[in-house]
Amino acid sequence: MLKKVLIVDDEETLTWSLSKSLSHDREVYEVSTANDGETALSILNKQLFDVVVLDIRLPGINGLDLLSQIKQEMPTTKVIMMTAYGSSEIKAKAKAKGSNYYIEKPFEIDTLRSLILKALKENNDRGFKGSISGLQLPDLIQMNCLSQITTALYVKKDDREGVIYFEDGQITHAKIGALEGEEALFTILSWQSGSFRFVGGYKAPKVSINTNWEYLLIEGMRKADEMSFALEKGEIDDKDIAPIDEQSRMLIKNISALDETKGLAIIAPGGDVLYKSGNITRDLNIPFVTRFFLNLSEQLGELIPTTPKKVSFINQKRLILVYPFKIYILILLFNRAVLSQETIFTIERVISRYKVEPV
Repeated sequence: MLKKVLIVDDEETLTWSLSKSLSHDREVYEVSTANDGETALSILNKQLFDVVVLDIRLPGINGLDLLSQIKQEMPTTKVIMMTAYGSSEIKAKAKAKGSNYYIEKPFEIDTLRSLILKALKENNDRGFKGSISGLQLPDLIQMNCLSQITTALYVKKDDREGVIYFEDGQITHAKIGALEGEEALFTILSWQSGSFRFVGGYKAPKVSINTNWEYLLIEGMRKADEMSFALEKGEIDDKDIAPIDEQSRMLIKNISALDETKGLAIIAPGGDVLYKSGNITRDLNIPFVTRFFLNLSEQLGELIPTTPKKVSFINQKRLILVYPFKIYILILLFNRAVLSQETIFTIERVISRYKVEPV
């Protein structure tokens, strides 16, 4: 398959001339042209180019801004910057934004041709392909931070995929589903297995993390250890919680990690059990508890005009708490009738943190 090269310059005669001259390499690559930044972006959004030859001074979007967008959205594309107003300052800015090569006008066509062929060869030859087994996520994160490279680490586990962004030796952003920032990073760090891939040169679309990466690793591993208690007891199986969104997963893991928690269930408004842990469905009549909770305001009339924020039961020295949680009903079963104030505070804090809207 032919490689693709895009030439962007506001001088139509120059782009036409370069296109004709470079046609001698038509068996290696094909050339497209654009005379302004907006047109170039439109072309780039329709197909992937291996190399972009880009003038710094352009009408509309200037070359440096266009370079930033290319490196953010198409990090594997090589960029050759060209300008008639060369200076060490401009060259430094271009390099900082991700330019691979820099050429000053006027130049010999053979010089540009050599740079294009060199960039294409690097696309084919540079880097390694393969896989690494036995490494944990903290190892990968530490490796990226110490090398001070700009990259995106995509991590996938079952049907979930998160991404962690690195720049200049720091973690700048993380995202999984609706979660962003440190919570997203800690969620990804809690995964015990999965697959990963790197996208080099990919900058984060925003900065949501400003904490030092060493502290984040320590805190993330601590949280992962806490959340793994329920997994070790066999009370959480990631496959069981596939229908639950990421924020609900975090709530499940945090509350399940409490020593007093014997079981947990999340019920859809229609009565379907979306998630369960422990023997809660054996120890409790879940459909009855759900109906009772939903009908409580109607049964008590004007005393409780709205759905209660929480209902508690004590049954055979076990405490049962029922909450409206997002669009679900959350039922908690504890192995004692009375909880400590610290545990109650933790439960309320976790629920309020992840609660979005009441039933």
